[in-house]
Amino acid sequence: MGAGKSTLGKKLAKAIGYQFVDSDKEISNQQGVTISVLFDTKGEAYFRQLEKEFIEQLDSNENYIVATGGGLPIYNDLMNTLNEKGITLYLRVKPSTLLLRLKEGQKKRPLIANLNEEQLHAFISEKLVERESTYLKAQLIVDEPDQKIEKLIHLLHLHQKN
Repeated sequence: MGAGKSTLGKKLAKAIGYQFVDSDKEISNQQGVTISVLFDTKGEAYFRQLEKEFIEQLDSNENYIVATGGGLPIYNDLMNTLNEKGITLYLRVKPSTLLLRLKEGQKKRPLIANLNEEQLHAFISEKLVERESTYLKAQLIVDEPDQKIEKLIHLLHLHQKN
């Protein structure tokens, strides 16, 4: 959450001629409600099942850049599914950077909407510790990604050659 998956994903997709897909937006569109409403009315387990179904239905023969929610790879063995379907990138960002980014759009994110700054910092740190081992299964790891995509394109080309 807040690492820049959607922002960089859109830029990368445009640069290499792929279709950009945001899993949260697609699920929200399919369900006709926001992710916040899904969490509030149906619960996290229901939402995680929708994520699983969404990822499983992606066609491996299509060229996509998929931005997932931060929790998606953690549940239902989806990191392994993602690795089987294509090339995965982990955009590793420092907690202090995430805190600054997440404070701006906090109310739109159901898991953090009601947290004060101290709670938000604790949440970020806890989630990173909890999820890091799964995120490190990504095929490519990009530390502190900026908004320039040349590095990502270079990494993708190197990975595809191997």
